[in-house]
Amino acid sequence: MESSEPLVELRLNDGPELRAGEAFAQWEASLSESYVPLAVDPERDQAFHGWIVRGSMPGFELSTVGASGQRIRRTKSGIAHTDGEFLFVSIITAGFGRMHQDGRIAVVRPGDMVFYDTTRPYHWDLDGSWSQVVARVPLALLGEHVPTDRSALPTAVTVQADSPGGVVAGFFRDLARIQENAPEQATVLAANGVKLLASAITLAGGSVPSGASAQALSRKQVLSFMRARCTDAGLTVDEIARACLVSRRSLYRLFDETGDGLSTVLRRMRVECAQVLLIRDASRSTASIAQASGFASERHFFRAFRVETGMTPGEYRLVTAADSARGEAGRHTA
Repeated sequence: MESSEPLVELRLNDGPELRAGEAFAQWEASLSESYVPLAVDPERDQAFHGWIVRGSMPGFELSTVGASGQRIRRTKSGIAHTDGEFLFVSIITAGFGRMHQDGRIAVVRPGDMVFYDTTRPYHWDLDGSWSQVVARVPLALLGEHVPTDRSALPTAVTVQADSPGGVVAGFFRDLARIQENAPEQATVLAANGVKLLASAITLAGGSVPSGASAQALSRKQVLSFMRARCTDAGLTVDEIARACLVSRRSLYRLFDETGDGLSTVLRRMRVECAQVLLIRDASRSTASIAQASGFASERHFFRAFRVETGMTPGEYRLVTAADSARGEAGRHTA
C-alpha cells in the first residue's frame, strides 16, 4: 500500500493585503501549478475568493477546489507548456458550471460529474461561487483500463448524479472528504479508484464495462445499496441482486473474491450502525438498538457484535464511555 502524502492547502481573498488584481494573478498561477497551465478570467463586479486543498492517491491526484465566478481556459499555448497528459474528472459540489470541449457543452450541477482531456483545448464557465472535487489521472495509466482511442473519450458529457456513473461520482466526493480527515484510510479506499473511473468513462461512452473495471463498479453499486438498506432486517440476497442488476451467482462472486462474503459485509455494516447508536444514546436498550440496526433478534445482535468487536454491546458501551471520559479529563488538564 502506498503511504499518503501531506495535503497542500491554499486560500486567497481580496483584502487589505492583496488588491483584487494581485489576488487573482496569484490564483491563476496556483491553479496552473496545481493542475495544468491555465488562463483564468474573473467574473466582473464580484469580490474574489478561492481555495485549493490537494493530495495524492494511488494512481491519481485528488483535490477540492472552489472560488468566485470565473472562466478557466485550457489554450494551445498552455498545452505546449505541459509535461504529461491527463484526464480530469470534476464532480460539482456547489454552484453551477458549463464545460466546453470537442464541440460539446456539459451543463453540470451539484452531484454531476464530467471528464475533460488536457491534450486538447477546453474551457469552464463557472457562474457565481462554486466548488468541485477534481481527480487528475495520467492518460497512460487510464489507457490500461479503457481500451479505446482518446478521440472516443466521453469528454464534456454530463454524468448525472442519479445515473449508474453517479455512484462513482459519489465515491470520489466522499473520498475527498475522507482524505482531509483521515488520509491513511483514504489511501486504502482509493486502491481501485482508477478502475472505478474507467467503468464510469465506459458507461458515459455508451458501452458496457467489462473485466476488472466492471467488477469494481458493480461492487461499489452493491455496497452503496447495502449500506443504504442494511438496517432493514428483511433485506434478502434476491432483493440486493435485483436492485443492483446482477445475478445471485455474480453477487456472491463479487464478494467471495475479496475474502469477505456477502453475509460478513452485511453483518459488519449492521454492527457499525449499532456502534453509533450505542454511543449516541447511552440509555437506549440493546433490544431497541438491535432492531434499529437490522438484526432479526437481540440474540443475533449479541452474537454478531461479539464476532466483529470481541465485546458484548454492554462492554463496548463501558469501554467507549471510559475512553471518552479520559479524553475529556485530559482536555481540561492539558
